[in-house]
Amino acid sequence: MELREIAKNVKQGNIAPVYLLYGTEEYLMDEVAGLIEKTVIEEANRDFNYSVYDLRETPIQVVLQDAETFPFMGERRMVRATNALFLTGAKTTGAVEHDLDALLNYMENPPDYSVLLLEVDQEKLDERKKVVKSLKKAAVTTECAPLKEAALADWIQRRSRRLQVEIEPDALQLLISMVGSNLRQLDQELEKMALYTGKGERITLAVVETLVTRELEQDIFRLIDQIARLKIEEAVRIYYDLQQLNKSNSSNKDNGEPLKIFTLLARQFRILLQIKTLQPRGYSSQQMASMLGVHPYAAKLATEQAKGFSEQALKQILNRLAEEDYRIKTGQIDKELALELFIMGMKDIIKAP
Repeated sequence: MELREIAKNVKQGNIAPVYLLYGTEEYLMDEVAGLIEKTVIEEANRDFNYSVYDLRETPIQVVLQDAETFPFMGERRMVRATNALFLTGAKTTGAVEHDLDALLNYMENPPDYSVLLLEVDQEKLDERKKVVKSLKKAAVTTECAPLKEAALADWIQRRSRRLQVEIEPDALQLLISMVGSNLRQLDQELEKMALYTGKGERITLAVVETLVTRELEQDIFRLIDQIARLKIEEAVRIYYDLQQLNKSNSSNKDNGEPLKIFTLLARQFRILLQIKTLQPRGYSSQQMASMLGVHPYAAKLATEQAKGFSEQALKQILNRLAEEDYRIKTGQIDKELALELFIMGMKDIIKAP
């Protein structure tokens, strides 16, 4: 079942006795769990009727005993059990032994006064397992995966409206390019900007540029983007900004470290080269994202960025990065000077026939 459908049903009071959430986007799991809890549990009785267990530490049979206990001073109880790794192919360690027959028996006739929420932070369930097949038939099951481009933009707009602000399209795209698809961080940034602008106001490009916490990976992306446009002076300025940020912010002391920047540059240029070789074969951004292990939106941006480089130029850049890394580590050149010279030399590589 889709997340929106689950949310709609819960708001209408149609609560299922068992939910199964899986996927790598924990924020979405928290949203679903929070909505169910708010609907099912009265705040005055929360301490008596709401429990959270980690199934890496607690056997499922103990969780089920709690779920079968009548609620105290309330109509329902809710039991949330995380890390249900026994539903996947992941290898587990530890002494916890789960009685899966007890779970199968519970699923046959779950009590109507309890809501059991099972969660597992894994991309896939092991469909071969009997308990998984049973759960998928009896429980409301949904995947909490990272949101794709359109869904991510829609989520940001809905979250903004909930905070009683509007976000301009350009500001929204810049926010995604700076933060990525991390919903928890996006939520924090939106709350910060909404507080800054005030209710009923608009989040503009300038607000995002001023307030959103800068991530080194995004600065690297901007740096490469300027190189692709042959705006070398602007690329150097971004590097100097990183150096200044490094000196002024001790909590992010590694952000301006040249060796770390070299590593991230190599990673991003390697992605561009892979995209450059995959795209002519007819792969979509979604397929390339899966093959490269990056978010679809990041793959789309990288596809646009790759247009500024020839395949030969990307190979030369990666070779140059490897050479500079060797020269730094063998003491032949200062690391800050090496990085600065590398950036300044990009125009000749890109314009070379």
